[in-house]
Amino acid sequence: MRSIIILSLLLVLITLPAIASTLDGYDRAKIADENYAAMHGSEPMSEAADDPELAAVMKKYIYGDLSHQIKLTDTERQLITIVVLTTNQNHKFLKRAVEGALALKVTPLQIREALYHVAPYIGFPKVFEALEVANKVFRSKGVKLPLENQGTTTDADRFEKGLAFQVGAYGERINKMRDATLDYQKHLQDNLSAFCFGDTYTRGTLNYKMREMLTMAVIGTLGTAEAQYKAHVIGTLDSGATNEEVIGVITTMNPYIGFPRTLNALRIANEVFNERKK
Repeated sequence: MRSIIILSLLLVLITLPAIASTLDGYDRAKIADENYAAMHGSEPMSEAADDPELAAVMKKYIYGDLSHQIKLTDTERQLITIVVLTTNQNHKFLKRAVEGALALKVTPLQIREALYHVAPYIGFPKVFEALEVANKVFRSKGVKLPLENQGTTTDADRFEKGLAFQVGAYGERINKMRDATLDYQKHLQDNLSAFCFGDTYTRGTLNYKMREMLTMAVIGTLGTAEAQYKAHVIGTLDSGATNEEVIGVITTMNPYIGFPRTLNALRIANEVFNERKK
C-alpha cells in the first residue's frame, strides 16, 4: 500500500508544470566554493567536522544563494555582517567575518568604524567585546594599533554638530520632538544628539549611506524597536540607497537572525516603500 502511495505522488510530481524560481540558473555549490575560497582560502569550515550536513547547507546558502542575490558591494555586505554578528554576540562567526572582510580588501579602519558606529544602539560592552575579536585579527595580520582617530567634534561642539546633523538628515520633526519632551527627560534627547550623532555619525571613513545601512541592520537585528527601524529604513533611502539595496541589507541579515525577524523587517520596509510611492 505504501509503495502505491509513493508511486502515485511521484506521478503527480512528474505531471506538474515546472515552477519558476529565483534559485534557477546558477550553480550554487560552485559559487559558494568560489566565494568561500576568496574570503577564507583553503581553511575548512570548523562546523563541518561534526555536522557536515548543516555546514554544507549554511555554506551554500550564505556563500552561494545570498552572494548571488544581494545587490550590495563587498564592503557593504561585510560591514553589515560584522555589526549583525556583534549585536548577536556571535564572536566565533565574527572572527571569521573580520578575516573574510580583510581578504576582500575591506580596511581595518572601515571595520573599526562600523563597530564604533553601533555603540549607541547596542551599548559599549558588546562593542568592546567585538573589538577584542577584531583587534586580535588585526594584530595577527600585522596591523598596528591603535588605528588613527576619526572623530570630528569636541566637547564644545558635539551637541550643536549632532543636532545639526539630525535636523539635516531627518527634518524639522527632530525639533518638534525635542520641544515636546518633558523637562526632566530633555537630557536624553540632548544625549541622543551629542552622542549618537555628534560623537558618532560625524566621524570619518564611513559615509552617511553606509552608516544608515549599519544602523538599520543593527536595529532590525534587535527586532524590538519597530518605530526606530522604520525611521532608519527611511534614513537609508534618504541617504541615497535604492529599494533593492534596502532589501540587500535585510537579506544580508537573514542567515544570522532567522526568518521571523527577517520577515518583520521586510514588512516594515515594504510599508515605507508603499508610503513613498504615494
